[in-house]
Amino acid sequence: MKALIQNLLKEESIDAYGVIPFSACKVIHQELLQRSCPDWDPKSVIMLAVPYYTGEYPDRNLSLYAVPRDYHLYFRRLYQRLEGKLTEHFPAYHFKGFADHSPIGETGAAAKAGLGVIGDKFQLIHPTYGSYVFLGELLTDAVFSEYDTTEVRFCSHCGACGRACPVTEGCLSEMTQRKGQLDAETEALIRKTGIAWGCDLCRTSCPMNTKVKKTPIPFFREGLTPRVTVEEVRAMPKGIFEERAYSWRGRNTILRNLEILESEG
Repeated sequence: MKALIQNLLKEESIDAYGVIPFSACKVIHQELLQRSCPDWDPKSVIMLAVPYYTGEYPDRNLSLYAVPRDYHLYFRRLYQRLEGKLTEHFPAYHFKGFADHSPIGETGAAAKAGLGVIGDKFQLIHPTYGSYVFLGELLTDAVFSEYDTTEVRFCSHCGACGRACPVTEGCLSEMTQRKGQLDAETEALIRKTGIAWGCDLCRTSCPMNTKVKKTPIPFFREGLTPRVTVEEVRAMPKGIFEERAYSWRGRNTILRNLEILESEG
């Protein structure tokens, strides 16, 4: 089974993965686990670190993860392919994919699968792709004869990410995603950073991200929009808008942030 998984992931241009027993994972959403796996118990987890970095853009006003299309769309299509092929080859077992909204703690599980170290901001930092990776996993009731489980390791705690962070409490990326009226301090931070959605300062300041490899995955190399304007977002057809990472909070949220950037302040 492991050889087939390796071949399937190679076809998807995914080279960062590891298999660990489900017992090594921390369950953080028991209800989601029971709802997603109602009649079977997971025994193993195939952890994935999916790179999305396509380079830096001097004039961008979006976080780098939002430059390509929404990664949730990518994982949904990926799991449709993988679950189908794995079930076809191994009909006696179940396979269920997750990303972002997961029953398990993904960062800890990825570190245990040997996919990188955990940084001070609790991001996984892969040795090749840095922290520019999306984490995903396939749960299965198959038991492997050999696992990739390793000791969890952490970064050097150099403090660069903390010094670069523009807020003392919370996260600017989360602040840009809030609905409604923003306070004056958050508006000022959006103008200062020039980013209308998200914040990459902890990533771009990390010394482990200085020589990362660009993603080989076609999905994240296509449809790139490092910069958008109020006019462009307003004119986006619904179907196109819904393919962008910032669509999940509604059109008004990203428009508000863009209007802050485009105003004189």
